Amino acid sequence: MKIWKAIILCSILWFAHGCTADDEQGSTKDSVDMTLISSKKAIDQSPSNQAKQKLSKHQEVTSVKAVNTSKHMLIGMEIEHMKRFRLAQFRKDRTKEMEKAFPNMKVEFSTDQKILLEMERIEQGLEEGKYSEKELGKELDKLIKLSKEQT
Repeated sequence: MKIWKAIILCSILWFAHGCTADDEQGSTKDSVDMTLISSKKAIDQSPSNQAKQKLSKHQEVTSVKAVNTSKHMLIGMEIEHMKRFRLAQFRKDRTKEMEKAFPNMKVEFSTDQKILLEMERIEQGLEEGKYSEKELGKELDKLIKLSKEQT
């Protein structure tokens, strides 16, 4: 009988240990995936770089992409998986924060993976000087429209 009690006690402790959150793994934040775009190119991307730096300070954010024209800014973010339950409130708060920081720009947010991939492609093109102001505006409008679509 004592053996069964010991086995049950050990299995309960083993199960309880497996269910606890690992503080060292969950709470440390290595770095946010972001690329700062040169502001010395034809299209000034310093507002996007500022937005990336502000958003990267939030613990929930794992990746930030941002592209801007003179009137619009599109920001794409990746959020930690378990923090996505409060995604709507997080987006609302960050939208207010960015609109306050950039009052002369229309700020749009997206957490869609497809938008993030397209933004990465645009960021690389901007760094290489492939886009004119007009082409960037068209690409940005297309991405904003795509981000607002309901699937």
